[in-house]
Amino acid sequence: MQKLCSTILILSCVLLWLSSCSSFSGKGQGEAVEVPVEPLACIVVLPAGTSLGKDDTIKFSDAKELEDGAFFATAVMSKELADNPKVRVITSNQITTLIPEISGGISGTVAMLGKKLNCEGVLMTTVGRFKQREGGEYASESPASANFKMVLRRSSTGSVLWSADFKETQESFLSNVLSFDKAQSRGFKWISVEELLEQGIKERLADCPYLN
Repeated sequence: MQKLCSTILILSCVLLWLSSCSSFSGKGQGEAVEVPVEPLACIVVLPAGTSLGKDDTIKFSDAKELEDGAFFATAVMSKELADNPKVRVITSNQITTLIPEISGGISGTVAMLGKKLNCEGVLMTTVGRFKQREGGEYASESPASANFKMVLRRSSTGSVLWSADFKETQESFLSNVLSFDKAQSRGFKWISVEELLEQGIKERLADCPYLN
């Protein structure tokens, strides 16, 4: 139990630091990246977390949805990055083993992860919304809605190398004719929140220059 609490504390602190030091807007970049882009030999990918630590008014049912979303996001990232030789996806248990206690603040924690795993970058993801659609594929009362944030930091300094966000509540083609291509790719159907989140994660990972 103590080991689990320590893991949760570490992840919560990392993600709170992430949210307080990062701002996101639009589709892709939230903060300016370091220029020029220098390739990284190794990137640590942490399990996705949630925004629960920043909002104590969230209902229990919504909190459970966010936790499910973070778990699903972690699974998607693990699958998408499994064949990338420069990526090391680690679990919560591994984090606890590598860092049994917080030392030197969040920057020290991130630096320690990078040092112990010999990686120059740490990728953190925070799920802020994971709302399932209400209804079926062709008749939905309420569409799926999801958002998340990603930040890649240099482990030695904590500086932002790359950041991106995703925020979408599915729209029907009739309500937004500009969404024709997206609607067509989805078969003009109302997709599940899992499909929505997975599409967003794949798009953002594909856009990250350090992962290519």
